[in-house]
Amino acid sequence: MKVLFISSWYPTENNPNFGIFVKEHASAIQSTENEIKVLAILTEQSHLFFNIIENVYVDECGIETIEIRILTRFKNLVYHLVPLQNRIAYYYYKKLIQNTFSPDIVHSNVVFPAGMIGDFISKKLRKPHILTEHWSKIGGILKKPYLSLLAKKSYKNTAKILPVSEFLKNNMMSLLPSLKSEKFQIIANVINSNTFSYKQKNNPENEIHFCAIATWATKKEPDKKPELFIEALAKVQKDIEKKIILTMVGGGDRLNELLQLCKKYDLNTEFTGYQAKANIATILQNSDYYIHASTIETFGVVIVEALMTGTPVICSNVGALPELINESNGILCENTIDEWVVGIKKALISKFNSKQISDDTGSRFSLESIGNQINDVYNRL
Repeated sequence: MKVLFISSWYPTENNPNFGIFVKEHASAIQSTENEIKVLAILTEQSHLFFNIIENVYVDECGIETIEIRILTRFKNLVYHLVPLQNRIAYYYYKKLIQNTFSPDIVHSNVVFPAGMIGDFISKKLRKPHILTEHWSKIGGILKKPYLSLLAKKSYKNTAKILPVSEFLKNNMMSLLPSLKSEKFQIIANVINSNTFSYKQKNNPENEIHFCAIATWATKKEPDKKPELFIEALAKVQKDIEKKIILTMVGGGDRLNELLQLCKKYDLNTEFTGYQAKANIATILQNSDYYIHASTIETFGVVIVEALMTGTPVICSNVGALPELINESNGILCENTIDEWVVGIKKALISKFNSKQISDDTGSRFSLESIGNQINDVYNRL
């Protein structure tokens, strides 16, 4: 099968983690011997009035990628001008792809704007359009009349919609009641099982190592709540004889605030800042528990990365996380300090089989598993 894979969230040399989960889906599709070309349409803030840079390369997985970067001082305007992006994408499709590649399927990622671009190009090519949805903020787009019209049309015209979780599917169906359940098939994100692999834990018996990973950013409506587990860990520390050590991975403008909070509670904490995926995997392999407090999760990539290494998870009972966490691999907590204290203490006395956690997770979220699920959708079309 030949697949034209379209995304507006895709890693670049300057931003290697941007949309990395989309790129991993592309790798999964290729792993099932489909022929795939990626068309990445990326709008970036710049001092330039308007400039387009094209970059064609073959990535480390052997996937030919056509990267179209739109550099403009009017990023927000251009990003929302979907008809302009449609024309740009189709122009570069004809220039760089059409003569050597005739797709059987157009597969886009996230309805705005890539799904809208995919709808436009699939009509031009008269090929079926599949849309993978990762986005939790669809409701915001549906409040904007013109974009709402384009989003609804794109969803309606798709042959199949592939949300990454049951939670996201239910959210979409509540917002878009005209979409029938049979139009959806849940296909999760991919976790690289080579990078995030099982390793036996050998921490000192008098220490308990926790790890947390996120962008610790100040937002109007925060989606990460690290203060919950920081205070809860401090309370638990007073009741046990072992030493708690917390490793906080990630950047953002809350780092100093969180550092001061850890000092206030006398919690032994290391802030590592940004880390590459391989380093994150090592940190998880050396942690006894992964801990994650949030208000919403459409999927929870870092949760599954932790599980893939065999690390049990203590996390908030929100969004898609109950689809991932059960009594065999972790603890779900309601978002209050008292509930987090109870959850952490319960985890400390639970007997988790790390190798089994890793094996079970790999069977669900590996490159091969997700690739086969997507390939089944292609074949049915």
